[in-house]
Amino acid sequence: MNKQKNKSYKIFAVLDESEKNFYKSVIKDELEEYNIMMFDSFNRAYYSVYASPPNLIIIVIGSIMQKNEIEYKKELKMISDMQIDNMLSNIPILFIIPPDFDFKSIASSEKYILKDYIKEPLSKNELKYKIESIIKSSKSALDANPLTKLPGNSSIIESVKTKLDEDIDFAFAYIDIDNFKSYNDKYGFLRGDEVIMMASRLIATTVYDISKAKRRNIEKYVFIGHIGGDDFVIMSHNDDILEISNNIIANFDKIVLSFYDNTDKERGYIEAYGRQKNLQKFPIMSLSIAIIENVNKKITHYGQISEIASGLKKTAKDMHGSNIITDRRKSESGGA
Repeated sequence: MNKQKNKSYKIFAVLDESEKNFYKSVIKDELEEYNIMMFDSFNRAYYSVYASPPNLIIIVIGSIMQKNEIEYKKELKMISDMQIDNMLSNIPILFIIPPDFDFKSIASSEKYILKDYIKEPLSKNELKYKIESIIKSSKSALDANPLTKLPGNSSIIESVKTKLDEDIDFAFAYIDIDNFKSYNDKYGFLRGDEVIMMASRLIATTVYDISKAKRRNIEKYVFIGHIGGDDFVIMSHNDDILEISNNIIANFDKIVLSFYDNTDKERGYIEAYGRQKNLQKFPIMSLSIAIIENVNKKITHYGQISEIASGLKKTAKDMHGSNIITDRRKSESGGA
């Protein structure tokens, strides 16, 4: 994250007057690139959170503990309430606690509010390191698909942009489950979710197994995302993408049969109502995989990937069974 981007990241810091001088110098040294607002009590910060929500709250808990017992419990309760408020629960809170902090002092109703904390005295750059760690994990958590926990659209776009900016020669694959909607309509959402989970595990396992076997730099080349529904994305080393895709299809075609009742499995299709409300025959689920190889030799931004992949996917879905369609253009200006 560069300094220009960090300035849009707002942090509320809660500390009392006795701590301000010390933490002001820490913030100046370690967090100068962030947009910091300071409060001398959580009570004051609390109402500002609703008016202008920050991306992160830092609470020096000593500033709360120095209050009388009634005020201390009141502010702990407010912190706890904020963490279960649907509007605010996604704002991470970092606590800075004294070295002798007694965790038993927290009532059972607030016992899990200290999810992220560091102890005083702080090591140099410890606060910055912890904040950057929280930023990364909270962004991932917000973007993750609730069912598969795989990264979603924002992370996919960011990963593509990073690879393009760093001139990494990678391949991109868009995976779609054919005939999933008709399966979902007939067998219900719970069994549909089981298919999605199976597909996500199969995709992730295959990508990582092949990438590790070939000793690829996982962080540099590999990414697995879930756009939503039955649509997934893979990024990998360019030389691995066809092997990965073929293995995914081979295993999916074997496993998916186990999700059908015997009658449907034996006849090779299900009967379900289509968009025109008429009873239709739908084949067993299969996969359509659209592959763009050598992305950095053809693409300059994510929008181009989305456009090319959509066209390839449509071609693959028009074919029977599981299929892989690869983009054949030689350069950015070439034809498909």
